[in-house]
Amino acid sequence: MKLLIEKLKRKYIHYVDRILFKYYSRKLISQGRKTSISDDDEYPVVCYIASQNNRFFSRFRRNSTYNDILEHVTREQGQEYLNIISRNNRLNFSDSDWNNFRQNDAYGNPIVFPYHINGKTFHFSPTTLRYAKVLQDIATLFDVDQIRSVAEIGIGYAGECRMLTSYLSAVNTYSLFDLPEVLALAGKYLGKFGKDTIDKIKFIDGTTIDTNDSYDFVISNYAFSELIRSIQDSYLDKVILKSKAGYITWNTLSYEKLDGYSAEELLQKIPGSTAIEEKPLTQKGNCIIIWGNRP
Repeated sequence: MKLLIEKLKRKYIHYVDRILFKYYSRKLISQGRKTSISDDDEYPVVCYIASQNNRFFSRFRRNSTYNDILEHVTREQGQEYLNIISRNNRLNFSDSDWNNFRQNDAYGNPIVFPYHINGKTFHFSPTTLRYAKVLQDIATLFDVDQIRSVAEIGIGYAGECRMLTSYLSAVNTYSLFDLPEVLALAGKYLGKFGKDTIDKIKFIDGTTIDTNDSYDFVISNYAFSELIRSIQDSYLDKVILKSKAGYITWNTLSYEKLDGYSAEELLQKIPGSTAIEEKPLTQKGNCIIIWGNRP
């Protein structure tokens, strides 16, 4: 009986989601825009629904369309990220740190799993553990005391942003670049963490990239390497080459499907950059491109 109720509940949620999708998709003009792999007429609509509808927001991290782009890290991959954090934990994340990281999962109802950390059991979305591993990379590869302004290209729901701004005390401005619909969701999500968090944030439309700012640090988790080449050029000119340091997790999707830059071409374009191994390797050909201030 319990299984039947759960099945009917999932069927009802799917039905409601399709109604919401049809309603909100008519309110947007994003169809046919195609600036990236994720700019696909569906993901932007789902992000916009989550920004406008509280019930949908309460469970958006379980939506199947959303999961095609984000929240698809497996339980096993989450353990791999945790193993790397444990082996290389020069930061010595405390229970307080892990409880802070766990706040990322307070909204959107992600699927969480039990993980053993510091002799205790914590429940995490595997995606949040990936964000924690990226945070550890940044805090050990770079002089974080010099990082006061950050730009992030491709932001998801702003989970990495929330984690970095809560841990790196020197950061006072954080610019988020993405599709307008994604920015709307990020604004709703970050707003849940109070004025001190949201006051640090600048929301910048990634389809126009209208900014003259320069940055201490730029980060992109896969997103830059999933853009069409013309948008990559805009980010190079207006953000990446105006950043003193950076960390870009690169994959092959745009290079193979959208005539985007190869990793080798990017290394030639970004002065002082080098490629390091992605750990764990999530897809053949991936790497992490880094440059700038080092500890």
